[in-house]
Amino acid sequence: MMNIKRTIIGWVSAIAGLLVLTTACNETLHKDELDTTPPAITDFTPKTGQIGTQVNITGTNLKDVTSIKIGGVEANVTRVNRTLVLAEITKDNLSGEIEVTTPYGTTKAEGLFTVEYLRPNVTEYPTEAPVFTAIVIEGENMDLVNEISFGTKASVAKENFELQSEEKIEIIVPYYDSTEPVSIILKYNYGVEPTELVLENKFTLEMTEPHVTSTSVKVAIGSTFDIEGSNLNVVEKVLLEGRELTVTLSTPEKLTCLIPGDFTAKEDAKIELVYFDGNVQKEVGTIQVKMPATYIWKNVKLQATYQNFFSGTTGRYYTVNEFAANKEDIHLTLLGHKNNDWVQIESLFANANFTGTDVPKNGWSLRFRKLKESNAVDKAYIDKIKNGELEDFAISLGQATTDGLSMSTKKQVIRHKFTGDKWPAAEADSYNQTNDEGIGEGGVNLVMLLDASSVVVNIGFVEFVSVYRSPTVEQSYMIINFYFPKQ
Repeated sequence: MMNIKRTIIGWVSAIAGLLVLTTACNETLHKDELDTTPPAITDFTPKTGQIGTQVNITGTNLKDVTSIKIGGVEANVTRVNRTLVLAEITKDNLSGEIEVTTPYGTTKAEGLFTVEYLRPNVTEYPTEAPVFTAIVIEGENMDLVNEISFGTKASVAKENFELQSEEKIEIIVPYYDSTEPVSIILKYNYGVEPTELVLENKFTLEMTEPHVTSTSVKVAIGSTFDIEGSNLNVVEKVLLEGRELTVTLSTPEKLTCLIPGDFTAKEDAKIELVYFDGNVQKEVGTIQVKMPATYIWKNVKLQATYQNFFSGTTGRYYTVNEFAANKEDIHLTLLGHKNNDWVQIESLFANANFTGTDVPKNGWSLRFRKLKESNAVDKAYIDKIKNGELEDFAISLGQATTDGLSMSTKKQVIRHKFTGDKWPAAEADSYNQTNDEGIGEGGVNLVMLLDASSVVVNIGFVEFVSVYRSPTVEQSYMIINFYFPKQ
């Protein structure tokens, strides 16, 4: 009997297990499908509000909100769930529709939200200021302003404000063509359309224009001429026949301008000044530009340590990499002593490379001699240079030899020593002024070009203008005038 019961129990257990297994095999895994239903809005509150107001937007399918726009402008979304979005009004929002966007669509609420706008209020402002200077307009809600206009003449957009906060705005006064008082107009949004706060006829622009009293009558190509007057420091460009000139000196009373070497001679070349950020271009006279009998190159800047080379025939600067291809036309370069104790113009020929480069020093063999006031022939040439006579007097080796100009070829450099620990002031000044290879204030040195047989084949003159000793030798430089014969 016991065995029969055990057999029956075994059969029942097997059948139960089979039923469980069959049921498990027939069961499928349940998974929620992705809900891509577009959002829907049922209501929003409040219906009106100011900057910072929280708008409660209710509806369905809102949990994936990516954007809330009010009046077409993005609001700050501060909270999101399936049925509620909180959006904060910003100073840029406008009255209008509320628009909700999710990855699955965009919907709009029924009805409009009305922004109760704050308005700017001006409490303090300037009544006059010079063009291109900074002014500050103070008040309340100034951060709402998006543009400031000066009558109908000029305006400054928000992105060009120097500073903007709730209490003030700082801007640069733009140029406009009026000396009469104009209104300051602050533009801001009130509703969909811009609204204006007008300070009527409250601002006068101070315009200090340049005034020219005289210009040089004539100038040689490669030389400089002067424009004299007042307020010339506001000039941005000087044009000669429409070509911008290099201004070598600029003060309120004088502009000194360099005529480029490739300028075309003209009897009455038109001089124009450009100022007020390019808004004004005004003719101030004419000048006779003539081709000189001698190449005259004014304010040549020689940068120390072979950073540039200068040609007396082309008037161009060359780099060390351009030296080999142009060495027949190159005549000057500057070397600075490693301790920045002196700078020197030197011979362009030696059985070596230029210091710190792999460029052969195989240009002109040069010799130099200081011209001395105590020597009558030297002084005659100094006077020709100082009085501008070389514009009409052609330099030539033959004439210089006939005149008795000494061609001593002992010195291979023109050197200027800097006052310092190595050279006390008295010693440096004495060397620069008296030594045959020295050069200093007012100095003129003869330059001699030698051929392979060490015979002088051409000459030129270096006139010292100024020198600059920088903290690093590479930035030191000498400025000279260079006079060279036309071939």
